[in-house]
Amino acid sequence: MRRVIMLLLDGGGDRPSGGGPTPLYAAHKPNLDRLAAAGSCGILDPIAPGIRPGSDTAHLSIFGYDPYRYYTGRGAFEALGAGIELRPGDVAFRTNLATVDENNVVVDRRAGRHVSPEEASEVERLVNEVIAPTVMGKLGVEVVYKSTVEHRGVLVMRGPVSHRVSNTDPHKVGEPILEARPLDGSREGNITAEALNMVTRLFSERARELGINAARREKGLPPINAILARGGGYMPSIEPITRRYGVRAAAIAGVALIRGVARAVGMDVYTAPGLNGTASDEYAHALRLAMDLLAGYDLIFLHVKGTDSAGHDGNYDLKRTVVERLDRALSEYMDRLEGMYVMVTSDHATPVSVREHTGDPVPILVYGPDVVRDEVDRFSELTCWRGALMRIRGMDIMPIASSYLGLSEKFGE
Repeated sequence: MRRVIMLLLDGGGDRPSGGGPTPLYAAHKPNLDRLAAAGSCGILDPIAPGIRPGSDTAHLSIFGYDPYRYYTGRGAFEALGAGIELRPGDVAFRTNLATVDENNVVVDRRAGRHVSPEEASEVERLVNEVIAPTVMGKLGVEVVYKSTVEHRGVLVMRGPVSHRVSNTDPHKVGEPILEARPLDGSREGNITAEALNMVTRLFSERARELGINAARREKGLPPINAILARGGGYMPSIEPITRRYGVRAAAIAGVALIRGVARAVGMDVYTAPGLNGTASDEYAHALRLAMDLLAGYDLIFLHVKGTDSAGHDGNYDLKRTVVERLDRALSEYMDRLEGMYVMVTSDHATPVSVREHTGDPVPILVYGPDVVRDEVDRFSELTCWRGALMRIRGMDIMPIASSYLGLSEKFGE
């Protein structure tokens, strides 16, 4: 019974720090290194050489869908992953809860990153019960906000709206919140921009009244007093992965965006205890679920977020620790991987020295019963370039997996 398990270290790729090894190279990961030593390795351009991918576009590519054709904005995938069923014409934005000063200049784009479920619920109440009715009354636009993980959330607008508006997120500290502007001359674009600016303004005004902010200040945490929106988009029409590649696939992820992309391409989506999309995630339950699901699927995809979070925070040791935590959890299941195919890679690099996504290639390994074994014996950016897979793109992964599963159709006679 052929099966594929794909482990993806979000933002796992890195650069040598100060002339030293990358976190992935430095990590003590005997199980991942064992898989590398027994399989084929290479380097992967998630989209194309030098292209700096978002996690959304990179995952589309890795799932086998050309992001230049299917990408319509991140917000739609975020909403789908958060459990919001988008209707035709809906526009969704990805959001950050943030901290701004009295001049609306961004002090922290993630409000310290630590947002409790109770705080998130209070933000949802403010937007959905207080701000949304005002926007509806003035502009005829329905607004729905839902928190996802930590500082992240999704904002959906319904009515005479368009995704063709600019972001309010300046993407950097020290810059003021941007004013949303229509990107075309349409009435819908103007209304959407006005609605987004109204939500932004009203939230910052009303956030002063939130009781959670007094408690946060007492704890030394930055206040939650701004919503930054970006990536407005609508739900694209996508051919299911079962039809496109003949693969029955399931995804295990704690991050709404990744669940959304997986759902959009027709994967069944699961989560597991301990898998919350943070750098402190534990992976034992997720790996156990992956093994259990193998009975009903050809391919199981498991998403590991912590490496990306650590990269964005510039935390070398934490990024290395996340890899080691996954590797330890993998120990229990190494024997059960015999006879299966295992693919391990990243969706992009998030070097701790840069704290952002870069266009660097990332390592990839493919392990399995009849995979050509090369001379690479360590899974890292500094070693996998010598492997038999050489240099491939994200769009190559699903055809490779489908071929090993014996599901791909012959091209020609």
